[in-house]
Amino acid sequence: MTWAPPRALLLSWLALLALLGLTLLIAYQPLGALNFPIALAIASLKVLVVAAIFMELRDMRGLVIAFAAAGVLWLFVLLWLAGVDFITRAQFPPTIN
Repeated sequence: MTWAPPRALLLSWLALLALLGLTLLIAYQPLGALNFPIALAIASLKVLVVAAIFMELRDMRGLVIAFAAAGVLWLFVLLWLAGVDFITRAQFPPTIN
């Protein structure tokens, strides 16, 4: 395990601040259906910066990266299951006609 130099930490901090500003800018733009995919792309870039710099995955071997990717995979599985439950659930309270 190596110690990250302050330059890398400063650059990652500046990158995260820039991505935060971009997220804020995009949130107030009328992009219609593109708002959500663009916000997800920016969030993915933030995740990559945090994983590479703060989790130090850029210096790790394949097995550690595979376990980190497995955690992300399980997060997607849980979000998918929650979404399927929400979409297929009957309306509550039921509407009375």
